[in-house]
Amino acid sequence: IAAFSLTEKLLCRQCGHEITSSDHIHNIGSNLALRQRNDTIVGDKRCLVQLFKNPIGHHFELITAKSASLLLHGKAHLEHSWFPEYAWKIATCPQCGVHLGWSFENPNPPPTKPTAEENTTKKKKQPYAFVGLIFPHLIQENYADSLIVTPKAYRG
Repeated sequence: IAAFSLTEKLLCRQCGHEITSSDHIHNIGSNLALRQRNDTIVGDKRCLVQLFKNPIGHHFELITAKSASLLLHGKAHLEHSWFPEYAWKIATCPQCGVHLGWSFENPNPPPTKPTAEENTTKKKKQPYAFVGLIFPHLIQENYADSLIVTPKAYRG
C-alpha cells in the first residue's frame, strides 16, 4: 500500500477564506504558555495547541505555522510577547477582518552565513518568523464542506 499525505486547508471560521494548510503547521513551543497539548487537527498531523493569556486577561489557544494568508497591522512589539525574542503584530483575515492571531518576527535579521557556534553545535535553529493562529477562529476545509446542506427543493 502506497503511503500518501493530503494537504488539509484551514479556513477562517467567519468567512471561509483559506488561511493556511497542514503542510505549513510548525510546532513552536513557548515556556510562557499556561498549558500545552498535542492534538490531531489536520489529518494525521500532530499539532501543538498552547493556551496563552494577554495582559488584560483574555485567553487564546494558539497553533503556530510557518506562513499564512493574513493582513498584518501596526508596528511590531517586543513587550508582552508570548515568544521571547520575537516581536508581534496583530493579524486579521484579509477577507472579513476578523482577528485570527499574530505574526511573530525576530527583530534581529539572521546572519547570511552560519556562525562558528552554529556550525559546531547541533542547536535547533529557530525560525526567523512565524504566525500564531487562534485555533477556535479556524475551521478545517473538509469539516466546513460537511456543514453545507443541500436545500430540500434541490434534492431529487
